[in-house]
Amino acid sequence: MNKLKMRKIGLSALAGTLVSLSAAQAGGVTVSGSWELSYTTLDNNEVTGNPIGMNKNISFGASGDVTSGGGVTWATSVAGDDAMGLSSAYMTMNFGGIMTLAYDSGDGSWGANSVDNIVPTAWEEIDAGFSTGLSDVGRVSKSLGVLNVTVKAPTAGTALSISYVNSVGGTHNADGSTSGEQDGGTGYDAYLDFVNVNMSQFGYRLGVGGQIEVFDETCNTQDTPTNEVTSCSIGHEGNPWGGTAYTSLRLGPFSAGFQGTYLDPSVLGTTAVANNLAYVGGVAVTIGNYISVSYGEGIEERQYNDADRDGGEYVFSHFEGYSAAINMGPVALKYFDNEADHIGGNTSTSDNHREINLSIAF
Repeated sequence: MNKLKMRKIGLSALAGTLVSLSAAQAGGVTVSGSWELSYTTLDNNEVTGNPIGMNKNISFGASGDVTSGGGVTWATSVAGDDAMGLSSAYMTMNFGGIMTLAYDSGDGSWGANSVDNIVPTAWEEIDAGFSTGLSDVGRVSKSLGVLNVTVKAPTAGTALSISYVNSVGGTHNADGSTSGEQDGGTGYDAYLDFVNVNMSQFGYRLGVGGQIEVFDETCNTQDTPTNEVTSCSIGHEGNPWGGTAYTSLRLGPFSAGFQGTYLDPSVLGTTAVANNLAYVGGVAVTIGNYISVSYGEGIEERQYNDADRDGGEYVFSHFEGYSAAINMGPVALKYFDNEADHIGGNTSTSDNHREINLSIAF
């Protein structure tokens, strides 16, 4: 997702190099990381317990040039919990800055997931902190084990990115191993930037994206006798799919963006959701290179298979949020305040989430 310049400076872009080594193959190694301390508040009727939390991350990376032009990049991030588990990893090959091949195991920076919400924010998105947020594309390319190819024009920013994963919802795999059968189908997604101009005082982006999850058998493809009751136990009426359209504009310190997304989960059952239609928009202001503030709103319409259900066939959810960030070199102070009602299609659910975060990067 495209964030403001302030956000980019926040964590990963603030990470400096601790170790730099050179090998005979002209490659380099880097180590970077961040430490975060947060204070979170919820609704008065919710049990917060200890509102103070801490997060530690460390990343290892390597890069090098190839003799024919372009480069190779590798990175692994380790989450700083007690188990010190692998959180994400990726490897890329850059062909002259025009085409990139990537293997992504949890980073989520390629394909439709990278455009799931391009609305500018100072820090977090307006649905951060809730159990269910606004519907978006990216289920395929946020999976583990995604292959991606991206081709970009060098000037206007026109780009096409296509992702593939053998099984949506797979796990991290070691070299030479397999993950076995997964619940998800074969996944494909893509985005197309018609224009993506990013200059010092002007920026404009316009594009579309989509995804589809293909199963070996669905109710639509099942061979069912004509005299049998039209029911299906497979779980999907068809292949789930979704699409999105987005645009953003930046003039000096002012930024604005709007995005609409449609999802068809193709899930059976009278209580299941037939489709989701979500809209999100927001504005942001950057003051120098140190302070940024933003405001956004989002609306989602959920249509259910059962038109006679309690609460009606349609349920509308509303999200609203503010965020701000102050950058002081390797130290960043960030805050967001989000509110939402009818979360996850539940007409009796409303919630808010407020968080202040202090981060130090190296």
